[in-house]
Amino acid sequence: MRVYSAIVGAAMLLSAPVSAFAQAYLGEPNTVSANFGYTYAPSGKLIATTGDDDNPGINELPNVIVHAHIFELGGQYMTPIRGLAVEASLPLVAIKVGDGSFNHFPKASRYDDHDTHFTFTDLRGGLRYQLKQIEQYLGLSFSLAGSVPVADYPTLGFGGPGHQLKALYAGVSAARTLDPVLPNLYVQLDYEYAKREKVDVDAETEKFNRDYSSVGMMLAYFLPHNLFAGIAGNYRHAHGGTTFNELIFESQSVQDEHDRLLKESFALVGGNLGWSVNEKLQVGAAVRFFVYGRNTRNQNLFGVNANYSF
Repeated sequence: MRVYSAIVGAAMLLSAPVSAFAQAYLGEPNTVSANFGYTYAPSGKLIATTGDDDNPGINELPNVIVHAHIFELGGQYMTPIRGLAVEASLPLVAIKVGDGSFNHFPKASRYDDHDTHFTFTDLRGGLRYQLKQIEQYLGLSFSLAGSVPVADYPTLGFGGPGHQLKALYAGVSAARTLDPVLPNLYVQLDYEYAKREKVDVDAETEKFNRDYSSVGMMLAYFLPHNLFAGIAGNYRHAHGGTTFNELIFESQSVQDEHDRLLKESFALVGGNLGWSVNEKLQVGAAVRFFVYGRNTRNQNLFGVNANYSF
């Protein structure tokens, strides 16, 4: 069976879509790789909810124009233990609230002044382990990671680049080609659960669960000249939080912190392109279009990515 590692570029804001696909296949022991990704993530409106869980509805709030640019630096070290990798990444976000956006309720942040603002957000690090014993039949890896904020960035307003919450992550990634039937067709599935700290302003904000689950899939075909192209999708589901229509019944502290407390769910679909330039360098591009969401932005993603192995 042929073994591949799909290269994608779709980093994102915490309040926005999901991350790029994880790795089902890992490299050889005692190797190091560096990764750089860039994503442009524009949005033009909020997707709010009306009604309740038994009779839900959607209300779009236009004129919420946000331009986000995410630069992500990452690295991976394959330890001497076969199949075990140490990973780390750090995003740098540039965000601008566009002219014509209405004022944020109940108050705006210093990033809502229509200028471009840069900030690092959350440093993530962790371990990934691939079951090498079965790689002939299936690429299967498990990950444990954590993230901590490294900057005092705003968490409210349309220009908030993240939620500034510490988190733990547990995930699994599985992939394989359809060899021997279709040896060039590649399928990958990813799942990750994020256990995040609660917003500890007071007892009212602490009552909301901030955990979420992320699911990703990709179906790709390997082309001549070390190219591949595929279709992909991502889904994120919040396990707790408040909705826009419930805010009027909440305390002032919940209203003030609602950007960090929203029950965000969204789905994205799109595609990926990749090229293995040589044994050390791989480059790729990805696009994701917003197709569904609740209590979130209608954010699209346009990303490029490069990975170099030393």
